[in-house]
Amino acid sequence: MPKDNVLTQEDFDALLHWFAPDREKAGAKYEEIRNGLIRYFYFKGCAEAEALADETINRVARKLSVLNIDNDNKHITYFYGFAAKIHLEYRNRLEKTTVEFQPNLHQGAEETSQPDNRSENKHFCLEECLAKLPAPDRELVVQYFSKEKKEKFEHRRQLAEKLQINVGTMHVRIHRLKAALKTCLERCLKGK
Repeated sequence: MPKDNVLTQEDFDALLHWFAPDREKAGAKYEEIRNGLIRYFYFKGCAEAEALADETINRVARKLSVLNIDNDNKHITYFYGFAAKIHLEYRNRLEKTTVEFQPNLHQGAEETSQPDNRSENKHFCLEECLAKLPAPDRELVVQYFSKEKKEKFEHRRQLAEKLQINVGTMHVRIHRLKAALKTCLERCLKGK
């Protein structure tokens, strides 16, 4: 996301005026749109749903002067157009920084108290971070990543069925757990 994401008071006022001439109605519309965007990013599996919603609003507000807003489109239409682009940027940023979880490192791993190379450090940190998770979450992560290629889809469907949740809910839960593990791994690796 751009570093220049500060919204000027002038842009914010123009945005509110676009929503409604009455400041109170405009504020209510702002909250409605912001909450809708948060839900949008949340259901897309974004860990930073609120920040992405705010970024979307900021970008629309900054571009308001050049948008064709005289047509009959609803306000939210513009926001979802920008949100789709911001979601792609978010996914690309994650792909560049994600530390991929490898379950085979967790299973049958050697005990080492002083890892001496980068691979062993990662393994040690992964073990440490997994141990910090509650047992059901740890089990879910290990099970989720235990199969590869064609087997994984059916395995994950069965796992969701066993947990009595739908696959989408399980993906969101896994996304959050991966984000927590990533943060823990980064902290651990910086300390090694």
